[in-house]
Amino acid sequence: MTAYRTLDPEGVKHFLAARRDLAERLGGEAQDWTVREVSDGNLNLVFLVFGPSGTLCVKQSLPHVRVDPDWKMPLDRTAFEAAWLRRIEPLAPGLTPAFLDFDPEQFVLTMECLNGFVTLREALSKGADPIAPSRILGGFVARSAFLTSYFAQPFEAVAPDLAFFSGNTTLTRITVDLVLTDPYREHPRNHWLPALDADVAAMRADPRIIARIGALQERFLTTPQALLHGDLHSGSIMISDRDVRVIDGEFSLYGPIGFDCGLYLAHLAVAHAATNDVARKEALTAAIRTFWRTFCSDFLYLWKTQANGADLYTPTTFSNAPHELDTLRAHFISGVFHDAAGFAAAEIVRRLIGYAQTSDFDHIQDEQSKADRQRVALSFACDLLRDAPADIDAFTERLRQDTDLPSTTSPETT
Repeated sequence: MTAYRTLDPEGVKHFLAARRDLAERLGGEAQDWTVREVSDGNLNLVFLVFGPSGTLCVKQSLPHVRVDPDWKMPLDRTAFEAAWLRRIEPLAPGLTPAFLDFDPEQFVLTMECLNGFVTLREALSKGADPIAPSRILGGFVARSAFLTSYFAQPFEAVAPDLAFFSGNTTLTRITVDLVLTDPYREHPRNHWLPALDADVAAMRADPRIIARIGALQERFLTTPQALLHGDLHSGSIMISDRDVRVIDGEFSLYGPIGFDCGLYLAHLAVAHAATNDVARKEALTAAIRTFWRTFCSDFLYLWKTQANGADLYTPTTFSNAPHELDTLRAHFISGVFHDAAGFAAAEIVRRLIGYAQTSDFDHIQDEQSKADRQRVALSFACDLLRDAPADIDAFTERLRQDTDLPSTTSPETT
């Protein structure tokens, strides 16, 4: 076994040169390749490699959080990302980077290079259309969730994946702590604008909010419905024109389908709160509806056409009562939405007052203006936690009401 070594640009060249298939993809010799580090997240090193004939993306786990060397991390997270990529790529063709190689000794994942793509968050901050990618992502979540679930497969086929991904305990612990626990207690990882002190105190003192968070903790930890991405935010989605790729599946686990849905909805809602442009707000509202409705229609279509051989709600069981199956399907989708609304709220709270906050508000230089925008986003999240909306129309109506900026807001400076 070769001892683990942290890669640098020169080390990336040596690593790839020793792998014929990858070297041939780049073309030429190692001295002909250009390596550019683009590490941006908290956990890994990422390099883009350019050769005479092609490109590659190389990702390696670090033994600690990249921005905090004292926070030690196991290296196996790229193994889970590689497994997620190999599992999901054939189920949602063209919507993830192509898997090329995984080295289990150096914990290096090599995949398609997405040079020319930008994160959805960056694109949205520059005014990109949110509706088209949301339609694609609604279909992506529907396919990846349904086709890895008991609705599509016999339990014997699900069991090996369920067992494997249940080993992703370190990153699941991060989700449990950062999304579902830390914001509701005193913890050194939390921080927020001083103007939000009273809002945070009121949230933590509200028994309805705390009860809902407890219920979400239970759902997340005890409801392995499907293989989730586990971190489906606008920074884990890359776009180029109308091309979309979902990246960074290292948080993958079996869990409630509404978790992935909720995280994506949360980041559209945050983008909605971060702008004062009425037309932009309407576009983001439409994107939220488009995502959810596409997810529902695609998931139900798959359920009606690709459930043969599965063990859950089998059509043969309901052959004499098909309307009962339709009722159960509608009830299940309603439950996914209930989960999604709660997880969306928890993600919004985390990105405002917890660790790894969103950059959506960074364009606002006036601190009072920024606090006002963040307060209405936090108010919306708390509203969702106190009283879950019945459907996506109720969700977006509350978003409209709760994220209208007060007329006393100070002018922002950009």
